[in-house]
Amino acid sequence: MPAVPTPVDPLAASLAPPEQLPPHVRTTLEAIAPGFVLGQDYLRKITSTMLEEFAAGLSQYGEPMAMIPTYVTGVPNGSETGTFLALDLGGTNLRVCEVKLLGNKKFELRQQKYKVSDTLKTGEAVALFNYMADCVDVFLTENQTNVQDGEDLYLGFTFSFPVEQRALASGELLTWTKGFSAKNAVGQDVGKLMQEAFDRRHMHVKCVAIVNDTVGTLLTRAYTGGGCILGAIFGTGTNGAYVEDVSRISKFANHPAAAKGGSMVVNCEWGAFNNTRSVMPTTPFDNKLDRESINVRKQAFEKFISGMYQGEILRNIILHLIDSVPAILFKGESSPAINKHYGIDTAVMSDIERAKTLEEVQQVVVSAFGLPKETVGAMDAWIVRWATEVVGTRAAKLSACAVAAILVQTGHAHLEGANKTSNTPLKTPTELQIGVDGSMCEFYPHFEERLRDALRSLVGEEVERRTVIGLAKDGSGVGAALCALQAVKQV
Repeated sequence: MPAVPTPVDPLAASLAPPEQLPPHVRTTLEAIAPGFVLGQDYLRKITSTMLEEFAAGLSQYGEPMAMIPTYVTGVPNGSETGTFLALDLGGTNLRVCEVKLLGNKKFELRQQKYKVSDTLKTGEAVALFNYMADCVDVFLTENQTNVQDGEDLYLGFTFSFPVEQRALASGELLTWTKGFSAKNAVGQDVGKLMQEAFDRRHMHVKCVAIVNDTVGTLLTRAYTGGGCILGAIFGTGTNGAYVEDVSRISKFANHPAAAKGGSMVVNCEWGAFNNTRSVMPTTPFDNKLDRESINVRKQAFEKFISGMYQGEILRNIILHLIDSVPAILFKGESSPAINKHYGIDTAVMSDIERAKTLEEVQQVVVSAFGLPKETVGAMDAWIVRWATEVVGTRAAKLSACAVAAILVQTGHAHLEGANKTSNTPLKTPTELQIGVDGSMCEFYPHFEERLRDALRSLVGEEVERRTVIGLAKDGSGVGAALCALQAVKQV
């Protein structure tokens, strides 16, 4: 791991320790801190490396940072009107949405969920797609959606499975995941399969876009915020989509769509940033998590910052402190929750960080970890609080590296401390709109505050102040309907 500059007191925490730390405790925690308490220079190095991986992904196919062209060539501005449909297939449920755009950055949403049986998941693909068309038909009938004679309703299809997209409404299914194995679908164009199902029922519905939910997040924020440069997911997983100049997507140069120039939304797939871990602040706790994961040496960035993994990183630290000789936590006692793989949920970290006193931290630890009250002292509570804060803060600051990289990539910022490689003046809109979704940014205490603190050190105070971070919920529903709007605008 590269050397990480650490602030003067790596053991600073928002609650004071109940007493002076014993020397062996201080020494152990100080040894843990460098992989979590990250200084500005180190964050800048990570951001610079991310920009290098952006460039590699834009120039050639097959890179871990895939930088996928989405064929979406613009974003809404909130003035658009009309009624659009979304179909969201991601797992056990199928969701049908009707989004009525009101033209004042506001919309009305009607939606209904339908169960997808195991029989449909594993049967013939035509039966699955027929069922989805039937659900849309039932939804339109029950909601009495008005369709003028001879007019079509336009639909965006959020299809949350690996697809190689060929055009906005066309993509080949590479493989099924999440318990689906419907026959005669892999290798087929899912947009075409969906449209054929609508046509068999003589429905006035056109599937005009296959949608990634991160792209949907970008479009949702663009509509409600009057424009947007980045849609980002900071939740169970993480990803980002942003608006890029087509001329900079060099791997796309020979594609007919590239000849038109202009802009295109790029889906970064930044969860796979730095899979080599050449620059990530890797600790033994991260290595243990990766080694025991189902996708070893993949999705490195995601494992450092997303909600799925934060509780597991904390659990690994706690196990280390219980097993230390002499024991540092809980008098050396453990519990089934602490011993179980993924036994500590990231939501527990939120509860620990929300606690106002060490007594409240003790209550959360006793309850969530399943420990006897007498084994959790005030010092134990402080150590758990400190460990939780450094894990949660690292996730937020690394997330800021991704946001900063996009601001630099799109010409809205320079990376602080870096040599300026371009004389092109920065774009300086009054507001830099960023749409975010996911449990980390919505529910984790201090996430945005910590992200902004790091962002300030990466792109400067003036750019950070103009950056507006707004929740953009439901990229897979509202965002898919807005993608249908963009498809119609692009024709």
